[in-house]
Amino acid sequence: MNLTQYYYLVASLPLLFFDNAPPFSSRAWLELCREQVAEGDHALLSRVSFEALSPHANDHALWHAYAAWETALRNELTLQRAQRLGISPDPFLREAPFYSGLPVLIRETLGAGTPMAVEMALDRRRWSYLEELETATQFDLGRLIVYRLKLLLLERKNRLRPEPGREAFAQEYTQVLDIAAVWMSAASPLLDTEKRND
Repeated sequence: MNLTQYYYLVASLPLLFFDNAPPFSSRAWLELCREQVAEGDHALLSRVSFEALSPHANDHALWHAYAAWETALRNELTLQRAQRLGISPDPFLREAPFYSGLPVLIRETLGAGTPMAVEMALDRRRWSYLEELETATQFDLGRLIVYRLKLLLLERKNRLRPEPGREAFAQEYTQVLDIAAVWMSAASPLLDTEKRND
């Protein structure tokens, strides 16, 4: 494959940052790619996800590398959680290579506190690994695979953020207070009349 095949597409994509919201949805991004990438490459980008870590034999090497690492990460999570619960991890383990740094990384991550903090720490580590893989890419399909996975991480992180829930609650609560204020001002003359009659 020509390494500059997707030069204009890759160069036009906004940078992604772990602490920011995604600039657009992964679905919208896939639609943009549909117009600019080869059909087979688009099919691969559509298959790339955190749910389906089963690369086809002829898929891009970067997708194979990430899927193997993610499977190893999940295996290590399974091992350590099973150990804490005193159960066998065997039914939950998948075939994956061993990565020497993962046991320590997972032990530290599981100590991060709340389940939300653990998930965020895991996602931050996923992001870091994607950035490591990205350094070996050019303006090619590998770079687009990394972009797709980063977008999916940002979407997931955005769904887990408590701020949107707080903002929605604050808006609803403000509306309730506004309605109550209107009702109280409308009811005020009636309340004054009742007080005078007592």
